[in-house]
Amino acid sequence: MASDTRADYVGKPTLASNTLFAYRALTRITDKIYFILGWVCGLELLLLGFFITYQVVARKVGWVMAPATDVMSGYVLAMAATWAFSYSLRSGAHVRIDVLLPYMNSRVRLLADFLALFAVAFFGYITAWKMWGNVVDNYQRGVTTNDYPLTPLFIPKIVVAIGFTLLVITAGQMMLSLLTESWLPKLHRAMGGDEIEAETVFTDEEAAGAA
Repeated sequence: MASDTRADYVGKPTLASNTLFAYRALTRITDKIYFILGWVCGLELLLLGFFITYQVVARKVGWVMAPATDVMSGYVLAMAATWAFSYSLRSGAHVRIDVLLPYMNSRVRLLADFLALFAVAFFGYITAWKMWGNVVDNYQRGVTTNDYPLTPLFIPKIVVAIGFTLLVITAGQMMLSLLTESWLPKLHRAMGGDEIEAETVFTDEEAAGAA
């Protein structure tokens, strides 16, 4: 019996099924957070486009211009770029080379997907680790930007560090999802439960592209 949530499942509950449904519920909550972050970052880029357009027009016609345009634009881009990483990874909007996936069986593809997510998590971890180190160093030394409004440099770096930290969390969550969706339904059946259909960790578009 295919079921997505604990409420949909009417068979015998087991420790494996309870764990699986609990993790799926957690995944749905985090997916909503990633979705909101993606929309916020997209809205930031849209508003930044309007702001830059106004600045260009204002320079031509002599209207009042906002100061520190370049600095503020950089802050917005720093957040919009890094805080959208999690949504991009979870929704499959990232660049993914899947030429060989159609020729892989389920076990090899599971390993390939796991290694790909591990590479993303490793890259994000190294970057986040270095960024948090810079945040602490800049805060302790009181470093500020050279341009107006002389922003403490640790503030924009915190934004970037949070973005890469979220990327690590997302990649780790997807790695765990690969394992839970692969093994817990089988363990549930071994414990006497009914059939539970495994959910795909990557999007349907990716699965269709690799079919």
